[in-house]
Amino acid sequence: MKKSIVISVLGNDSPGLVKSLSHLIVAHQGDWVESQMANLAGKFAGILRVDLPADQLKAFQAALQNDQSLGLSAIFEESGSNPIEEQTELEIALVGQDQLGIIHRISSALSLMNASVDKLHTEIIEAAMTGETLFKADIKIHIPSGVKENDIQEVLEELANELIVDIQLVHSDT
Repeated sequence: MKKSIVISVLGNDSPGLVKSLSHLIVAHQGDWVESQMANLAGKFAGILRVDLPADQLKAFQAALQNDQSLGLSAIFEESGSNPIEEQTELEIALVGQDQLGIIHRISSALSLMNASVDKLHTEIIEAAMTGETLFKADIKIHIPSGVKENDIQEVLEELANELIVDIQLVHSDT
């Protein structure tokens, strides 16, 4: 019987780190199912889902936590199988002057609408013409079928005016 686990890893980035991590998974007869990884300020940060034989789970966890060559901190959670209600997937694209609390304000408003953040990518960029610092966010959300897209649009437009940012809401292609 296979177990599906979600692993969060963090450590110093180095060449070959993903190769070594994938080798450890294969050595325990595991299957790398899905992941998202990034280099943030010289640190390797990742989240991945791995399917492992149940009898290999504890040995894999111990090996990952004790592998000094990887130097990764890891958190493990067994993934559950929650029934998925019908939802609409939307994407939010935001660009505006960098300021404190943008993500907090948007996530608070989305939470009140029962929206769930699926993916969030943020970065600070330089405006092409002026060179000023801009905050950019791409957010993928799911809204329950009972929530109207127009209601989400209205809330985002109100926030865009308050924060003086450009926010666009689009249907996701995936």
